[in-house]
Amino acid sequence: MIGIVICHKSLAFELTTAAKTILGHHHDLFPFTNDKVTIEQLLKNLEKFLVSKGNPEQAVVMVDLRGGNCWTVARMLARAHPGFHVLSGVNLPMIFSFLTKKEQFSISDLLQMIESDARRGISIET
Repeated sequence: MIGIVICHKSLAFELTTAAKTILGHHHDLFPFTNDKVTIEQLLKNLEKFLVSKGNPEQAVVMVDLRGGNCWTVARMLARAHPGFHVLSGVNLPMIFSFLTKKEQFSISDLLQMIESDARRGISIET
């Protein structure tokens, strides 16, 4: 299983770099940007990437903003690949959860844990 992070500008690259710095690894996690490419070009880039990775059957696709271009491309990718799942609102806790739990749980349990961990990473301190 792989993780794909699609964000505006360089956010996906910064998040994956931060994950590598903190966890010491980020294999199976791949960043993409929609910067300076059309939706069609980004989708084509992702499909080419998937071929280079042997067309994985399962992937968790994490995007920054639900409803944005990155999310639109992720949904198109998930429709073309039934084992792909899209999560929006990517943050470091979401990425950490994916990286540390992807080998231990079924995809349905993993998705619920990732969402829960991402939400738990958001809090108000007063």
